[in-house]
Amino acid sequence: MTTHSHERQETPSSRVARPLRRGHRGWAAGAARAALASSAAVLALGCVLEIDAPGAAGSGGAGGSGTASVGAGAGGSGAASGGAGGEGGAASSSASGGSCPGETDCSGVCVDTGSDPANCGACGNACAAGESCCEGTCADPSSDGLHCGACGHGCQGGLCSDAACQPVVLAEAAGTPLGIAVDATHVYWTHEDTGEIMKAPIAGGAPVVIADSCPTPGLAVNATHVYWTCSPYSGVEHAVPIGVHSAPLDGGTPALLSTAGLEDPVGLALDATSIYVGDNISVRKLPIGGGAAEELALGSGSRRVKVDGTHVYWTNADASSVRKVPKAGGASVALATGFFESHEVVLDATHVYWTTPGEGPSVGSVNKVSKEGGTPVALATAQPGPYYIALDETDVYWVNVSAGEIRRVPVDGGESAAVISGVAPKDLAVDSTSIYWTDASGLVMKLAK
Repeated sequence: MTTHSHERQETPSSRVARPLRRGHRGWAAGAARAALASSAAVLALGCVLEIDAPGAAGSGGAGGSGTASVGAGAGGSGAASGGAGGEGGAASSSASGGSCPGETDCSGVCVDTGSDPANCGACGNACAAGESCCEGTCADPSSDGLHCGACGHGCQGGLCSDAACQPVVLAEAAGTPLGIAVDATHVYWTHEDTGEIMKAPIAGGAPVVIADSCPTPGLAVNATHVYWTCSPYSGVEHAVPIGVHSAPLDGGTPALLSTAGLEDPVGLALDATSIYVGDNISVRKLPIGGGAAEELALGSGSRRVKVDGTHVYWTNADASSVRKVPKAGGASVALATGFFESHEVVLDATHVYWTTPGEGPSVGSVNKVSKEGGTPVALATAQPGPYYIALDETDVYWVNVSAGEIRRVPVDGGESAAVISGVAPKDLAVDSTSIYWTDASGLVMKLAK
């Protein structure tokens, strides 16, 4: 496997060192010289002091009031009986917050010891050549798993090599894992060979069998349950009833939620009250707790579905279109047409995204269109077999099956980039920090973004 860095380069701090602000100590020396000059003037007028004569101690004159613009006041003259002169008034400073607010004074220069490679963590603690100062610690961005490629870019438990995070094996399946889903704590997957529904902690830990069922790519989770479809055309013989099934996330007896009206259920999506199924020849809806599946729309090749607050969206592969229908029922609408054999679809707040493998090598594309319809936009073209797709707030991720790679492109368009190559994903998911996939090698993988 080959991972590809984000091309983020960590550079030494470019902060310009600035000298410390000095106080107004020079004013005191000036006050002393003024006092000497005053004494000399008194002697010149013939006022001779009797220094050795006894007498009462005189009190010194009051010190002058110093200001930031004027300086220290001169000390008042003592009485003739020998009292000491008063001290000059202290100068006031307009500076506040210390001489290096929020920074450290290193030999008269203000520096940020959290990022300065010459003073990393402490004055004079210089990082080695090729290292960066990351949060006060010297780190090698080419190999540090907490600061891989850039300060703060952690590898989520994986190794860092050549400034790129390496994937983490979350589970080794005895055969081929298929569909994948992820929540805040676990990754879930289905199994082609055994039909098991399984999970493992995304932070690492032993995998657990949730249920024994059928091989399927259709998988979804909510806060309490995992849901999956069983089709008679999965490619592997099984005796599990055709329909939609569920089980508690912590395991338990699987429940058959619906068989009525379902012929070839594949993909599924959830909201708080319903389950939406791509049944190959139709899009259907059933209660989250189980019941008959009602038809929302007809369409051959309707294998994958997604939902938002008002509509169900799917790719109609056989008709080369992307469509939507109201969740409450009504007429379906084509959002885009002319995209041969499109299968996978994802959504954000405003757009629908999908992959189109196309007819021939390296003619596939990754596309988007407004949920309201309009002209489709190609985000990536000349792709070798794009298929599985996932989405976060900034990027679209997909698998180029023919090239054995995962790529991404900004949702607003731009250059696409390889995330990892030398892999054979069977499905794809993302969360805020990582990319997850099931691999034909029998592994369930995670890679930091």
